[in-house]
Amino acid sequence: MERRTILKLVAAGVLPGSGSLVQIACRQDTYTPEFFSVSEFNMLDSLTEMILPSDDHSAGAKAAKVARYIDVVAADATANTQARWRSGLEAVSALTEERFERDFVKCDAAQQDQIVAEISRNEENPGNEAERFFSLLKHATIDGYYTSQVGIDEDLGYQGNTAIDEFPGCAHEEHA
Repeated sequence: MERRTILKLVAAGVLPGSGSLVQIACRQDTYTPEFFSVSEFNMLDSLTEMILPSDDHSAGAKAAKVARYIDVVAADATANTQARWRSGLEAVSALTEERFERDFVKCDAAQQDQIVAEISRNEENPGNEAERFFSLLKHATIDGYYTSQVGIDEDLGYQGNTAIDEFPGCAHEEHA
């Protein structure tokens, strides 16, 4: 089920309301994680922003509240999926402690970049828990971002269901 469908169903009272879904829909500034601990959630928020950072084109994963989306999805996931999230975050935490003797969120940007580079380098053929976790994290980040208002409107420039008179195709010179 897609995020927008879930939000519509909760708002309509069809699905049992998850406080987190309502918080995401209302874009409240405060959020209490439903599945993750506060420290896990903060780490997740930092990791998602590293995958989809803010730039001059659009806001990043933090602005899109991707960590909130992942928290809600994980809270309603199977026990196996929840275990994958927990063990993945634990693996990244252990790697960070081993390398820098501190929590991921307390590392500077260069140290965080090193960790993310390490866990993403074998994406096609992961060899350990942290590398396997990266694929789960990346896909959930993309799903959360591109189903958010930020991802759809700012990044993709979606203008709604409007009639288009013509379909001009790609305008990049290198594709002409």
